[in-house]
Amino acid sequence: MTSKKPSLGLFREIPAPLTPFEKTAAAAKTIIETEASKRADLTASLRAARLARDVGPAHGSDKGAPSKPSR
Repeated sequence: MTSKKPSLGLFREIPAPLTPFEKTAAAAKTIIETEASKRADLTASLRAARLARDVGPAHGSDKGAPSKPSR
C-alpha cells in the first residue's frame, strides 16, 4: 500500500541564500554570545572567590591595623 502523504522533499520551499551582511551579522552574534558567556562565567567565579575571601575575617575587625592616637 502506498503512502497518501506527499513527499516533503520534492515540494519544500528553498530558503533564499544569505547575503554577505547576514553572514557577517550571524558570525558577530555568535562571537558576542560566546564572549558574554565567558564574561558571565568569569564574573561568577570572581564573585564566589570574593565571597569566600570576605567570609574569613569579619568586617570591621582589623586587628592588624594600628589604632590612631587621640588628640
